[in-house]
Amino acid sequence: MKKFRLLTIGAILAIIVVVGCSKETIILNDNSTTASRDNSTGENLFGDIQRVTEEAAEDEGQTSRAGYSFGTCASVSISPAWSSPTWPKIMEIDFGTTNCTGVYGVNRRGKLIVTLTDRYKNAGSVLTIQPQGYYVNDIKIEGTKTITNNGLNVNNNMTFSVDVVNGKITHVDNTIVTWASNRTNEWIEGDTSSLFTHGFPGVCDDVYSITGSSSGVDRQGIAFTVVITNALRKEVCCRWLVSGVVEITPLNLTPRILDFGTGTCDNKATVTLNNNSYVIPMI
Repeated sequence: MKKFRLLTIGAILAIIVVVGCSKETIILNDNSTTASRDNSTGENLFGDIQRVTEEAAEDEGQTSRAGYSFGTCASVSISPAWSSPTWPKIMEIDFGTTNCTGVYGVNRRGKLIVTLTDRYKNAGSVLTIQPQGYYVNDIKIEGTKTITNNGLNVNNNMTFSVDVVNGKITHVDNTIVTWASNRTNEWIEGDTSSLFTHGFPGVCDDVYSITGSSSGVDRQGIAFTVVITNALRKEVCCRWLVSGVVEITPLNLTPRILDFGTGTCDNKATVTLNNNSYVIPMI
């Protein structure tokens, strides 16, 4: 029978050090869930960056800031103007230097600098996001996220290639996670006639199916790789992934199976390893 345990964010399992005659061997406790939690943090924080950027890019200045999931927290500017036929454009989403609380109770500060080669909904467009002094709930996020519109697939759904390079997440206690990913997002539900043109919460019927892989180094300094084995379901107006399964393999350790649930919007996921299951909270 599987055992279920509730772990807190601060729970870090012990590292046992065995010293041999001629060298030091480090044996990690194979029940550690650090890589699973840190990968989920990367998923959620870089996903939040994407949602904020998509709302601002697709709105094109037509909706009041109160209509966004980030509320009135940010000023959005674009150069050249949306009305200009000149591309690329540079968009700046500026949350200021002190925390501001958005619709979901998420605190943000800093800037997102976005380069757009075309309108986001047009096939072939490339949107590149670079955080600048950017924090979510006091966690600093660095790196580059690139979203490429691939147009319609065989299912007549719009798809996007979504890549993160040089991702770096610095927690309040100065522990660091590095993260990179290579994904395909397929837009499977929602009003596909117009992306985000009705503002928040009019986009809440939008759903993406996510496939692909990621990798990183967790807060214990252990490298890990991740493969999505059952497509992740991202509902735009939920802060967290609501379903899907990934396999996470920390270096020299047993693969972990991370299950995001069966569709409920909550911050819980279940990690299974060595015939034990652990419920972990997501940031």
